[in-house]
Amino acid sequence: MRLIFDENLPVDLVQSFEPPHDVDHVEELGWKGIKNGDLLGRISGNYDAFLTGDTNLPHQQKLSRYDVAVIVIRPHRNTLAEFIALVPAVLAALPTAPKGAVTVVSAE
Repeated sequence: MRLIFDENLPVDLVQSFEPPHDVDHVEELGWKGIKNGDLLGRISGNYDAFLTGDTNLPHQQKLSRYDVAVIVIRPHRNTLAEFIALVPAVLAALPTAPKGAVTVVSAE
């Protein structure tokens, strides 16, 4: 499964995902600062899921236009440890996350 992480997620979080997941980070690809619509256009059809911490994304973009599942990760605090604590829930959500829609994984 090909995953891509948004710039608002820690780069070090990538290490928490092992094969069969092939993971990229926007920052490592040189795509930092690209607007969400343009970014979703680039990744649509090329990745299975886009992981982000941007809770406004579903309200700002018409996700049904894109061939990628969007996973919004919402920890209590934006620390690496809090994101890592949600990795098992993210892994559980990935197989059923619908493309063109948002799935929220939350610490709540």
